[in-house]
Amino acid sequence: MKGKRGLQYIESPEVAISGVRDIVVLGDPGCTRFSDDSKGVLAQILARKADLFFILGDLAFIDDEEEFREVIDFCNARVQAPVFALRGNHDLFHYSKFLGRATYALVLDRIVCFFLCDATGHFSTEDLDLLERKLIEHKDKNFMILMHIPPSSPHFRWGIKKEEWEKLRGILDPHKERILGIFCGHIHGFYEYDMDGYRVTITAGGGAAMIHAGKEPTQKIYHSLGIELRQDGSITSTVFPVQAETRRKASGRPS
Repeated sequence: MKGKRGLQYIESPEVAISGVRDIVVLGDPGCTRFSDDSKGVLAQILARKADLFFILGDLAFIDDEEEFREVIDFCNARVQAPVFALRGNHDLFHYSKFLGRATYALVLDRIVCFFLCDATGHFSTEDLDLLERKLIEHKDKNFMILMHIPPSSPHFRWGIKKEEWEKLRGILDPHKERILGIFCGHIHGFYEYDMDGYRVTITAGGGAAMIHAGKEPTQKIYHSLGIELRQDGSITSTVFPVQAETRRKASGRPS
């Protein structure tokens, strides 16, 4: 597998990497400030062994340049694999300076991971056109769709509006059998649900405070998502819970 370790600056609408078998996905490491707890959670996640890491937005809190530098330096000092990111709603102004394009296709051996920016709550026509082209160009591959804000759902009032979801569905529906899942951040914790026949996974336990009330205790957790890429082009996923440093100290566990 090729690629330098650490956060990647994306210039091209398509990036190709071969030999990937394991990916760690996380969301929202910094959007309630990059606190000691946030750093403790993220450090544990970045210590995992994987071929790639994905960060699904909200690296920053107030979208300050120093915040981006701190998070990027923190990641690059710890991770041993390439890290690909997308823009969150807390990353609107300085993301492109530090990380380049917010929408792009990461082409692996049997799967395309499409990073689709919806940080403003809307999809641009240019980005949806790129998605449609890549679905046609790579008709022999399955797709993972990666976004920050999840699709509209009766479960959450924080998702993108119905009309935006319908725009995306218009692109995805002709290729529905090849869409392995839609992976999002934004709502802190872990949630899974079906939306119009698509499996949606929210994985936003990368360090930000658990400010969203999950119905079940298992939803309100710091965690990362491990994705295993299989030879037949399918994937399997595993949730890896992480405990914040203050909780570990309070429970008497070693930090």
